[in-house]
Amino acid sequence: MSICPITSLPKGMRAKVAEVEGEGALRSRLAALGVRPGEEVTLLRVSPLRRTYLLGTEESVFALGKEAASCVKVER
Repeated sequence: MSICPITSLPKGMRAKVAEVEGEGALRSRLAALGVRPGEEVTLLRVSPLRRTYLLGTEESVFALGKEAASCVKVER
C-alpha cells in the first residue's frame, strides 16, 4: 500500500486517511469534518481546473481548496 494526497485519486474513489498534514487550525477543521487517520474519505467531485475538491465522510460532505485537500494523505 502506498500513501498519496487525496488530490491524486480518481473521482469516486474511497480511501482510508493515513495522516493529515498542515497547521493546527486546518487539522482541527478537518477533524471536525470527520477527516482523521483511520477514517474513510471519498473523493466525490473535482472542479474543472482541479482547484476545488468535494469530499465525503460518514459525517459530512464538504469542499476543500487544492492546498487544503493536498494535506490529506490516504492509503491507496
